[in-house]
Amino acid sequence: MPDNDPFGPVAGPGKRPWFVPRRIGFGYRPQTWQGFLIMAVLLLPVVILAGVLKPHSPVFILAVIPGLVIPYIIMAFQRR
Repeated sequence: MPDNDPFGPVAGPGKRPWFVPRRIGFGYRPQTWQGFLIMAVLLLPVVILAGVLKPHSPVFILAVIPGLVIPYIIMAFQRR
């Protein structure tokens, strides 16, 4: 069975985990095109909302919070 954990070690030549721990700071950073794609998908709604809504409106702030919190929740579960 293949190892599909994007945060874990992947065996085989040319196979790398999608995210690796940061050298400085907290969390992970993308290292493959799959990791960068996931980050783009998380960032895209924030960019769209920033263009549509006023940046200091409560709706914008409530819409941005999940985009900031969800990656850290994923990282917390992946570290276990």
